[in-house]
Amino acid sequence: MTVYDRLGLTFDTTRFGTAQTLSNTAANTLNLVATNTAQLTNWQKSDLANGAIVRTNYFQNPTASNVASMLISANSLYWSANSANDSVTSALASSLTVQLNAFKSHTDNISGVTVSTAYGIPSLGAASSVGQLNMMTLSKTDGVSNTAPILGSFTSLFIPDILQANTIQLTYYANEYANSISLTGNTYTSNLANSEIANIQNYITSTTNVLYNQRMQDWTFYQNSTQVNQDVGFLQQFNNMGGTMTYLVQNVVGTSSLITKLSS
Repeated sequence: MTVYDRLGLTFDTTRFGTAQTLSNTAANTLNLVATNTAQLTNWQKSDLANGAIVRTNYFQNPTASNVASMLISANSLYWSANSANDSVTSALASSLTVQLNAFKSHTDNISGVTVSTAYGIPSLGAASSVGQLNMMTLSKTDGVSNTAPILGSFTSLFIPDILQANTIQLTYYANEYANSISLTGNTYTSNLANSEIANIQNYITSTTNVLYNQRMQDWTFYQNSTQVNQDVGFLQQFNNMGGTMTYLVQNVVGTSSLITKLSS
């Protein structure tokens, strides 16, 4: 199968007649542009021909396995606590499940597995592009010469030790709570001490906060980065203004503050 085959054109193209024939000039231009723009390697041509492209064949979410394990533990804690009429723990476990799903969605976006089209929500391509632009800006304004302007939107991918520790501890608590449930008459109860239940509740809350704060850090950094990039574009309009724009700024629309800055 070829890329052309993917288009699914089964029509008898001889019926197009001369309408499908490019002029020599147009054909030469097409060949020139095709030759001098980014080329596709053999594997890219093969993948394109055998598409549609599936993003998970190329990108993976490094947090996915830990999140999946924590979701199992959170659900187990919810049902165990619910059985024992422990409304506080079940509510906390439910909130943790919400944050785990939100964190999974976020890390899918920034790892390239999915692409967010929502404004202000970072994805791999968008966040890296904005970060690269801000690398140039920060090099000029602050002398920063590292990749932090890019990686600041991807911090959730760099906490494997924290996620693994949370996974292990939540699994322990989930098993502990599930094994503590017994049926007495028609009522399920837990034999866990109140102090241990408090420990479980505190840990669930802590894990929920870690996931939320890490995600918000990435979102805030990306949104700030986007705004900085937009502000750079706004300020650069005052560089090398044409005659008409200069007149408008100096005599009609420019503030005294701007005029002073331009003359300094």
